This record gives sequence, C-alpha cells and structure tokens, in this order.
Amino acid sequence: MRVAVLTSTAPSGKAYRLYVLWLLFFVYVIHHLDRNILLLLQEPIGKEFGLSDSKLGMLTGVVYALPFALAGIPFGALADRVARTRLVVILVVIWSGFTAITGLARSFTGLVVARAAIGAAEAGAPPSIMSILSDTFPAKSRASVLSIVFMGPFIGLLGGSILGGAAAAAFGWRGAMFIAAVPGLLAALLILLTVREPTRGIFDSDASRKMPAPPIGEVVNFAVSHVRVRDTILAMVLASIVSIGVASWIPVLLIRVYALPLAKAGLFTALIAGLPGALGSLCAGWIAARFGGRDDQLLRLCGTAVGMAAPLGFFGAWVGSLPLAIVGFTLWGFANTMFIGPGHSLYLNAAAPRMRGTLSAVVVILCNLVGAGLGPLLWDRSAMCCMRPATHGRCRTRSDCSRSQVSCPLCFFCAPGPHRFAILLPGPTANRLK
Repeated sequence: MRVAVLTSTAPSGKAYRLYVLWLLFFVYVIHHLDRNILLLLQEPIGKEFGLSDSKLGMLTGVVYALPFALAGIPFGALADRVARTRLVVILVVIWSGFTAITGLARSFTGLVVARAAIGAAEAGAPPSIMSILSDTFPAKSRASVLSIVFMGPFIGLLGGSILGGAAAAAFGWRGAMFIAAVPGLLAALLILLTVREPTRGIFDSDASRKMPAPPIGEVVNFAVSHVRVRDTILAMVLASIVSIGVASWIPVLLIRVYALPLAKAGLFTALIAGLPGALGSLCAGWIAARFGGRDDQLLRLCGTAVGMAAPLGFFGAWVGSLPLAIVGFTLWGFANTMFIGPGHSLYLNAAAPRMRGTLSAVVVILCNLVGAGLGPLLWDRSAMCCMRPATHGRCRTRSDCSRSQVSCPLCFFCAPGPHRFAILLPGPTANRLK
C-alpha cells in the first residue's frame, strides 16, 4: 500500500506552523534522548557483557560518531532532493527501531551494529528539520524558530538521564531501551499523518526557488567563497570547540577541586548543561523575534552571548566556592547556547532552498566532529602550556590544572580575530551582511 506525501503550496496558518515547529522540536529531543541514554546505561551493559572501559568508550564514542559523520552529508544532499517529511519519518523509524534492537543484543557485536545504525540514521535529522522549517517560516523568524529547535539537545540530555535512570531501575537496561524507542515511533506516525511537505523556497525569490539541487562540491565551494557563510561557519565551529571543551572539563574540576563524588559531579554537569542551555537558546529566540531578525542584529546577538559567557565561565572556574561555582557555570550554560539558533540562521538565510540540507549537514558535522574531537584535547594541552611558565613545567596542583583546563577555552573568546562572533559594533563584517 502506498502512502501519499501531503504537500503544501502556500504559507499555512500560524497554528499549523507552530504545530510543525513543536513536533520537529520533539523529534530533535528524541534524537538526543536515544543518542545519550546509552551513556547512563554503560555500567549495567558493561557488567552483563564483561566489557572493558575502552570497549564501552568505543561504543558510546567512535561507533556512533563515525557513521554519523559519514552519513550526514549524503543525507543532507538527499534532503535537498526528496520529500523531507517522508525522509524524517523513515529516519526516525530506523533509529527508534535500532534503539529497541539494542535492548535485544546478545553480544558486543550486536551492540556495535545497532549503535552504528542509530548514528547513521540520526545524522539525517538536523539537515532535514532545518530545511523543512526554512520553508515553513519566513527568514525573519528563522533565528527564533531554530533557537527553539536547538533546545532539543539539552532537553534530550536531561530526558535521557531521567528516563534512562527510572526505566533501568524498574525494568533493567534492556527495558529502558525498549521504552526509549516508543516516543520516536509515535512522532514518526504523527509526521506521516499530519505534516505536509512544504513548498521548497516558498519564502525565497523566484530565481533561487527554480535553482536545481547542486552537487555537494558546489555547496562546499559556496560555503568557502561566500564571505558571510564562510565566516559564520568558521565562527560556529570555533565556538563549538570552546563550548564542548569547557563542558568536558567541568566534571573534572568539580571532582578535583571540590572533591565531589563522580555521580554527583555528573548530575551537576547535566543540570548545568541541560536546563540552563535550553533556556538560553529559548531566550535567544525571544530576543531575535522581539528585536528583529536582520543578519547584522543576529551577529550582534551572537557576539553579546559569547562575550557574556566568557567572564561567567572564568568566575565559575576560579571563585573557590562550590555554590558560587555552580552559579557561575549555570549562567555560563545559559549564555553559551544563545549563539546556536541565530548562528545557523545566518548561513541558511544566504543559501538557496535546495542547498540548505547539504550546507546544514556540513556545519553540524564540523561542529560535532571538530568540537568534540579537538575541544577537550586542545584545551587540556593549552592548560598545560599556560601553567608551565609559573610552575617550571608542572602544575602546582590538580586543582590548578582543572581550573586552567576550563579557563583556557574562555580566553579564546577574548582573542582578536575576524572570525569570532564578538563583533558588537557596526564594522566591515556587519557591512558585508547587507
């Protein structure tokens, strides 16, 4: 039996557009819930299969990240060529199905296959979602809309911790995986039955609407040659290195400086990165909607956000009091996410409709791979270098090392350079946006 794809040829009413937005936000929450729930379940999985820490690290790291990176750009290009709502449905069913299959695994190989399939399928969600929303809302609303969607990773992180813990306690780790698969299947059914495929480029000019989907090489060439797009992507990748670098060392600082047990340090880190991050992204969307969505305004919003995050992060790292450190890092988590939605909208506003899927896939993969791959390692090495002049090559204490590991990334926001977001006054970059 063939299911017809619902299509839309004209802008829909506000209620319907908001329904699509929140449904796709829910999909993005599920994306990160299914991605992160395994992190919480490592201990019981490791005990059942007798896995070493290195194998568990491989399962949660490269086994997911490599298929995600390899599949992202092909899925982004596919989103520029096929019905995106149908593509999202297929992808959600695949990763939700393999989330359930993870609960049936009887060997490490089975876990690897299921985890890799989840990573590959989830790679197609961000570009498809951003492309759909770009044709559901006009350009002036794009920053606020994407800011709502990008609350998803933080809500998914919290949801994975809460749902995974409660479900594992009641039904074991296998039961937790089965339960985690259910929301995605329900969301896929709702999209299939209720969401219309928007007309591609409905808010764009006739010329850009008629452009065919370019090859991947042309999209990459566009990203490199277009000044605004190139600078925005570079700034977002660098900001991701800083953001992930800081976040990765916060639990280490809490353990070494304040002697917190591992479980409590993990909980505090999740709370710092979760709810404040979601609220910061939502706040950025409100600001963009309230004061306008022009590109120069979005650039200043991003610059203000990262400018606020730096001193708050320094305060959290060096204050010397656990309650005040939590306050500092919580406020840092709030400000640190405010650039994400406006940043994505900056390059999407410059791209042709049948280029947005591929371009957003490139950006998401770069931010994830470079940020997660280089961030923690780069700032660890930077911290060591910063400490050497005063300590003759050695850190005075592990506490000093930890504080430096958190503080070094934040120095990056204060460093001069044309490719960072901290451009608060009109200048050459702002003029190039017009």
